[in-house]
Amino acid sequence: MALIEEFESQGNFLFRWRSYIPGIILILCIGLLPFYQFPGNSYTYHLYYQGICLTVSFLGLLVRSFVIGYAPARTSGRNTKEQVADLVNQEGIYSLIRHPLYLGNFLMYLGAVLFLKNFLIASIFILFFWVYYERIMFAEEQFLRKKFGEAYLSWANGVPAFLPKFSGYKKPALSFSIANVLKREYPSLFGILVIFSVFDLVAVYFNEPVSNLLEAIRLPQIVLFGGGLVFYILVRIIVKTTKLLHVEGR
Repeated sequence: MALIEEFESQGNFLFRWRSYIPGIILILCIGLLPFYQFPGNSYTYHLYYQGICLTVSFLGLLVRSFVIGYAPARTSGRNTKEQVADLVNQEGIYSLIRHPLYLGNFLMYLGAVLFLKNFLIASIFILFFWVYYERIMFAEEQFLRKKFGEAYLSWANGVPAFLPKFSGYKKPALSFSIANVLKREYPSLFGILVIFSVFDLVAVYFNEPVSNLLEAIRLPQIVLFGGGLVFYILVRIIVKTTKLLHVEGR
């Protein structure tokens, strides 16, 4: 099999399993947390550093939210069974970068990986993400090229794949929909808050004189996890039982 077909086949396979990758990354991170030490042996400094890492993850969520807020129906979705696209997104953030959702994913995971304060682990993660998502992006672009032909190529030739340019922004025709963002991204926000509350809990357990995890519970963990849980439950009930967040054509 020629490399072009092999890369496409690998990309389609990885595309179907891409939702499980965060779990693998986070399990590895938790396994390395016993080696984590508070910066300056201070919980206060640790919270400052955790805030920086949390900001990186929130930046990734912000990128994803910007995409989803303007995305029309059957584009920029969470589907895993097959590629879906009714048109080539060329406006908004897609006028600056071809794969903004994957940039958002990268930043969300990177925040968690940076928590470990380990340059080698961060480097391995970046290499892994590059190899893994490069195949997925290749398969997606093959799909779009076959479906849309020259319309896709003319756009792709002027827009970088992963590192955005900062000129030539085209305002989207659709208005920004907060409802669409809430409907599609509330699990991502909850996931980030849970991850960092769990990381903080484990970090306290291995850095302070406590005998069990209950004694390692601190206020920041309660705020992150408790607030995230309440938000998740409320939005999920709204999504599953009402049409309050339904936006026609999104």
